[in-house]
Amino acid sequence: MADRLRLFRRRSVLRRLFAPFRLRTLIRRNEIAYTALAAIVGLFSGLAVVGMQELIQLMGLWIFGSETPVSGADTLAPLRRLAGPVIGGVLVGLSYLIGRRWFRRVADPIEANAVGGGKLSILGSLYISAQTVLSSGFGGSVGMEAAYTQVASGGSSWLGQRLRLRREELRQLVAAGAGGAIAAAFDAPLAGAFYAFELVLATYNVAALLPVLAASIAATSITRLISNSHGPNLFFAGEIPVEGYLPIALLAVLSAGVGIVIMRSVAMMEHVFGKSPIPGWGQPIIGGLVVGVLALTSPQVLSSGHGAMTLVLGTNMTVWALLALFGLKIVASIVSLGSGFRGGLFFASLLLGAILGKVFAIGWMLAFGLQVPIVVFAVVGMCALATSIIGAPMAMSFLALEMTQSLPLALAVLFSALLSTSIVRQFFGFSFSTWRFHLRGETIRSATDVGWIRDLSVGRLMRRSPNTMPTTATIAEARRRFPLGSTKTVPLLDQTDSYAGMCQMTDLHSDGQDPKERVASIARHKSAWLRPEQTVRDAIDAFARNEADTLAVVSNDMQVLGTLNEHYCLRRYADETNKRLYPARH
Repeated sequence: MADRLRLFRRRSVLRRLFAPFRLRTLIRRNEIAYTALAAIVGLFSGLAVVGMQELIQLMGLWIFGSETPVSGADTLAPLRRLAGPVIGGVLVGLSYLIGRRWFRRVADPIEANAVGGGKLSILGSLYISAQTVLSSGFGGSVGMEAAYTQVASGGSSWLGQRLRLRREELRQLVAAGAGGAIAAAFDAPLAGAFYAFELVLATYNVAALLPVLAASIAATSITRLISNSHGPNLFFAGEIPVEGYLPIALLAVLSAGVGIVIMRSVAMMEHVFGKSPIPGWGQPIIGGLVVGVLALTSPQVLSSGHGAMTLVLGTNMTVWALLALFGLKIVASIVSLGSGFRGGLFFASLLLGAILGKVFAIGWMLAFGLQVPIVVFAVVGMCALATSIIGAPMAMSFLALEMTQSLPLALAVLFSALLSTSIVRQFFGFSFSTWRFHLRGETIRSATDVGWIRDLSVGRLMRRSPNTMPTTATIAEARRRFPLGSTKTVPLLDQTDSYAGMCQMTDLHSDGQDPKERVASIARHKSAWLRPEQTVRDAIDAFARNEADTLAVVSNDMQVLGTLNEHYCLRRYADETNKRLYPARH
């Protein structure tokens, strides 16, 4: 009896210790506990990546009869090359029909962190990941990295929501999940961490440094422990001469141009399919047929291209073979994404950049002689083109460092990546992810948290049911109704009760005013007003543009809903900004 009592007490203590409220409090107040939670997220990310990699390998064996990555297979049966993408298109099209009712729109980690405060649907994330596995496993020319980051971020968001973490903590946890997924996929923890910082958080936040790094290291460790697959190792021990930076710069410029063309081409292909009479569920079938026909020429265009990367970097392919693969892979990727296959351009851009770098190096060698190994241009082209499309120069630089273990080469990659990014920002202004947001009508340029700004709307800030006054009232009547000091401004209404301007008390009680005049004669800001759906930033811009202290908030039919004061608007904006910058103080 005494033993049972002690066991019951021990279980009661454990229940109290691990109760959701106590666990949430511990994670919020203890940085070590929050870092441990991020490491757990990283372990989950690594396991998810390994599981999907094994599934893709099995699909390659079952569908194409290849024990190696499909894009690197020496020989594939022609019928399998053609039928695989077509069947994949059928299944992806059916998935759209099935998921149309429940998953009309699922945010990716970047959009979730920018607008939703890190909130992702776990079921929606699994649905997107399943579509990506179908697309890539059946030979669609798309990358699996989108599935890795989606499922990892979705799981970390679900966990953070269950623990009711604060907005900034949830955003950091989503970034940790995405960074862990990239770290596990490329066996590169630093690249994964900076992918999270640059793309999913859009800031190098000191508070997020420890949890994001913990997640990336944990994901890489679990992947190395249970999987034999590691990232490509391209050891380079030499130095890069100063004169070698001229062709590196030219390669970066060329990579930026190619990246812009690819992103615009994907949008154009989506537009062509969207305007065609082919129903949405049938478009992936057409895309799969095109990819299958291309695969009859070269199986290296299939799937994400991991096997093709090994061929490009590890063998001496001729210039014509490289150019042919470059053109076929671009067309296959554009058609796959434009027709509705799920996936990303991350690994495809790495493969295309490596090809572009090798071709450029051979051309430079024939024209001017080459004093730098070809592998340098392959790595520089790989990272410069990927940066122009993905938009993460530091992540690409650390990826090069972890692949080659060469600091001089990593510095050259950083130089080319920054140059490529600058050109794309100047002449295009978007990465691939934000470009797709732009096509949907969004104004998101990065994962910077703008969701709270949208939530802080004029409708939430305004003072409702204000005192109003008709424009036909005399100044004497208005003075009796609104003595000096009773209010600062009063909205004026015309004969139809629509907004007609603002009456300021300083003007109303001025000694120079004729008491018999109508208040319409002193109305200000007749053509300046706010809408309730506008954001706090829109309101601040309107105050500055119209040099107004107070503006009326009107509906679409110009009925006055309330008023908003500039001082109050600025104070609320500053308070909310401080909450995001210093979450521990609030």
